Amino acid sequence: MPQINVPIGPCVVEFGKTDPTIFNITKGGVVLTLETEVHDTTVDQFGNTPVKSVILGRNLQVTVPMAEYDLNKLGAVMPDSDFVTDATDPTKVKLTIRANSGFDLLALADQLVIKPTDKNATPNDYVTVPLAGPMADIEATYDSENERIYNITFKAYVDSENNNQLFILGDTTASET
Repeated sequence: MPQINVPIGPCVVEFGKTDPTIFNITKGGVVLTLETEVHDTTVDQFGNTPVKSVILGRNLQVTVPMAEYDLNKLGAVMPDSDFVTDATDPTKVKLTIRANSGFDLLALADQLVIKPTDKNATPNDYVTVPLAGPMADIEATYDSENERIYNITFKAYVDSENNNQLFILGDTTASET
């Protein structure tokens, strides 16, 4: 009987091509959302019924609900911020976040890879975003019943140096030649 491939389970998210920041403790599931915007062409003779549709653009976002409290990791994905380790006492750290308008998020964009943790997962199961710009939204509830979750949203940008790629499903080393 043929096996039906219906994947399920958590993943690890790697941000950065050369020295990636690893997000491996999440709560609520990593969510990838692709939205395609189209223009429906209509003509008088058919009213509002489209006679064709044209893609206007695609938007991809990946939301990572980071559950661990790690200021170094948070600093890697927090635009316009500085992570500091105390020069005399390395147990003392801080993350300073600024509110400067006009910060270029593309300047922080780097490769993002989603890797399922299923023991049978292969690079064919990976999702790679060549240019992902991070934004961190913090809503921390301080109570006795809830984990504090730091939602990291990665916005995909067009990689114009690589044939306008937005993202890749599967093994990035697969080649037609």
